[in-house]
Amino acid sequence: MPRSFHSRSGLTRDTLLRLAALGVLTIAAGTSPYFLSKLAQTYFQDKIRETIRARAKKLRELERRQLVNFQELADGKIRIELTHHGKKLIRLYNLDEMKLTRPKRWDGRWRIVVYDIPTGQKRASNAFREKLKQLGLYPLQRSVWISPFECLPELEFLATVFEIDIDSCLCYLMATQVPREKELRRFFGL
Repeated sequence: MPRSFHSRSGLTRDTLLRLAALGVLTIAAGTSPYFLSKLAQTYFQDKIRETIRARAKKLRELERRQLVNFQELADGKIRIELTHHGKKLIRLYNLDEMKLTRPKRWDGRWRIVVYDIPTGQKRASNAFREKLKQLGLYPLQRSVWISPFECLPELEFLATVFEIDIDSCLCYLMATQVPREKELRRFFGL
């Protein structure tokens, strides 16, 4: 049994990520109460009976939690898709996996992130700062971080996840010279 199935949250994560990758599914269900087991076998390619049962149960739970929507169509098929809340959770799962791509050769430009998130969004500000640290950016000051690697797509994603207005709260700059460059080169191994 795959490692992710050992915990409830691992199965939730795996199921939602696979549904996101598959997109909207349509499966012939008829009146069978076992259509979720059929779904687990067909689309998730689960082979072990316990895994199939666990996946079917998880799909039903995801529907109850309004993360997945089952809609019966006129032809007797069932349409399965992620809800808005399900898509939001997928973004959070993707957040956990996010990493900056380190090119083989540095282009000599520094990426500077300056942000000023309103005090009403304290939790978002703390989470944003923590994620910048996890991504490997260097803190020049409390709200000024720097990286030699491209990170704008990641910043846009973080702003979306944490519901931060990127236009009014974040500033992304590029420079060829920065203060404390020796220290930065040593930190980034350049």
